[in-house]
Amino acid sequence: MEERKWVNGSTVVEMAYLIPAFFLLFVLVIHTVFYYHDKVILSGTACETAAVTAQEARRKGDRGFDAEAFFRERIGDKLILLTVSDVSITDGESVVSVEVSAYRSVMKLAIQQKAVKPKPEEVIRWTE
Repeated sequence: MEERKWVNGSTVVEMAYLIPAFFLLFVLVIHTVFYYHDKVILSGTACETAAVTAQEARRKGDRGFDAEAFFRERIGDKLILLTVSDVSITDGESVVSVEVSAYRSVMKLAIQQKAVKPKPEEVIRWTE
């Protein structure tokens, strides 16, 4: 016959304290990974939107570019944890600025990316 192995009562009590701590640690790690994933996605998309908007400013014929629609299309369903609350795109004389706000309960994220509008014609034709 097989001999049964018994666990002491103190071991059960100690595991009752440790298992929830491990689960809490696991959940915190997952939330942190999701937060940084969304931060990278938002930062990259804001940078891409600023660069594309700066390049679109050089085009003379087509003025139908909607930078916010471009940003929202690029984000799509890529965010896991955060929700985008505000997108502000400022198209200045020489700089395009994209500001994004995202949130999830107490977590908030604000990202700003800028791109300089290229003017190679002025540099090429510049003479002293």
